[in-house]
Amino acid sequence: MKRKRTILDKKGFVERMMEDTARAIDGISKDIGKSVIDYTFVPGKDILETDESVIVHLDLPGIEKKNIDLDVTETRVRIKANFDIEEEINRGSHLTLHDRKSGVVKRTVRLPKKVIPQEAEAEFKNGVLKVEIPKQEKTESFKVKIR
Repeated sequence: MKRKRTILDKKGFVERMMEDTARAIDGISKDIGKSVIDYTFVPGKDILETDESVIVHLDLPGIEKKNIDLDVTETRVRIKANFDIEEEINRGSHLTLHDRKSGVVKRTVRLPKKVIPQEAEAEFKNGVLKVEIPKQEKTESFKVKIR
């Protein structure tokens, strides 16, 4: 004899299906998050402004100078850098792990003042790119005697 399914049976089935779906979504989101963290890199930046110039520092750890393209306009600094980082991790005497990451880093930094791009100077040292660009309109400071 065939047993009739009750509402409670159907409800239990739907709850199990929802739990399975939630577990699957959690697993997928963790994988996506790991991929984003492992393969996406946005360099940190600092912008300093002096009376004479704008200075931009971009953190590019593990990247070689020859792999950096730098473009400067009156209002922005744009970098594009290719990276290919290989890491070897020794775990005891019998296990060595190799990890290799490669990709492209792109970053555009809007400048607070208009600059003279032709006079920009750049230096890359210890994984930090420093770009110094003179301002178009320099700020001058004068002492004023108060009466």
